[in-house]
Amino acid sequence: MESKTTDAVRDSRIAASVPQGFGELLRKRREEAELSVAALARQIGVVRTTITNIEQGMTTPSPHTLRLLASCKALRLTELESAEDESADAWHTQQYDPMQMVRGMDAVLNGPGGQLEQTLLYLDPQSAADWYQLSNSEQYMTAFRSKMPLDKLAERIIRESKGVGLDVDGLGCGDGKTETALMQRLADQMPAPPDLHLYLLDISHVLLYSAYRFAFDTLAPRRIPVAAIHGNFNDISKNPVLYMHPRSVRRLRVFLLMGYTFGNINDEPWFFRDLAACAQSGDLAVIDCQLVRAPTDRKDEIFANDAPIKTKRVPDAYTKFLSGPLRRHCNGLIGMKLRSELSTHCLVPGSYAVESWASVEKQDEPTRQFLLFRVKRYELEKLSECLRGLGWNTLQTWKYGPDNLAAVLLIQRQ
Repeated sequence: MESKTTDAVRDSRIAASVPQGFGELLRKRREEAELSVAALARQIGVVRTTITNIEQGMTTPSPHTLRLLASCKALRLTELESAEDESADAWHTQQYDPMQMVRGMDAVLNGPGGQLEQTLLYLDPQSAADWYQLSNSEQYMTAFRSKMPLDKLAERIIRESKGVGLDVDGLGCGDGKTETALMQRLADQMPAPPDLHLYLLDISHVLLYSAYRFAFDTLAPRRIPVAAIHGNFNDISKNPVLYMHPRSVRRLRVFLLMGYTFGNINDEPWFFRDLAACAQSGDLAVIDCQLVRAPTDRKDEIFANDAPIKTKRVPDAYTKFLSGPLRRHCNGLIGMKLRSELSTHCLVPGSYAVESWASVEKQDEPTRQFLLFRVKRYELEKLSECLRGLGWNTLQTWKYGPDNLAAVLLIQRQ
């Protein structure tokens, strides 16, 4: 009952936010975007008469219809929202069903073993809290986060934008702090108020809420709109708000994969082919990744120089995060052991993965093996060559962190 009451209050706030003359504004924006009534109705999933009646002032859009209209980026309706009104700033992808995903994780972890799709690790609140603690540890902040070349990155993005507005998509944003820091630096180099929009996407409700609150509180004084989207970044092609360009107003998309999110993707070529299909020529993407400790054809050097592979131990900082889902979802668990392994079965040439495996023991049952997590490391030149074949040119790279073991790449759609 409380949830329904909250939804009703939220919807009443959205309905109350519809300005006088909205129908005429909708017609104008639709025509500027070169969309017919039929095309707009088809795109957002309503009948033509709904659009016609709104434009003619015969009806006021319902909260649901208003959210659908706002999801059509070509209409630029999110510009109507004040910095104080957060009610319409959240969406979810059509495929986002956390309850079903948790059931799927239960089925895997109580099955014969195998691979866990690692985005599922962030679903339950405690797992999200464990990851948040890990990513905000003093060691990680000092060694890597504080060393990211955000000033140089922002300067180059502004140069490539050539004065147009920027729509920035934080894919798998986690706590959103790096994305927010980059937005601040972009705003510093633009006239006030900066023509910036930030879209934060994450599969974890807990992390996304935290990221949205932090970004909104930080960026609202500078009047930078922030939207939160629940979903899996692998579904980007099914979520137009993340890639739609207005036809009559040139804007640039900037897709962000920060916090080594890129190295967690199962199939990078598949992902960047999809992203290329969603992007327009000139759009940008930022990849934050870890670098190889030695070439893949010199495994002895990898074992000597990559600590988790050398020791076969999962780093202590990751143990709580990775073991938590097993303890909470494996029925009849009596013990587990975590280990790190090297895998060179990677799709990007020159890359390898550090895999985190769990041996799970249950009463009177054989030991099961689960691949829980993998993070890949890359050779910059070979990664750039691979991306070029997928429709993306590397504009610039910056190495950072201890011994330059991490890098940021700025790439552009051909």
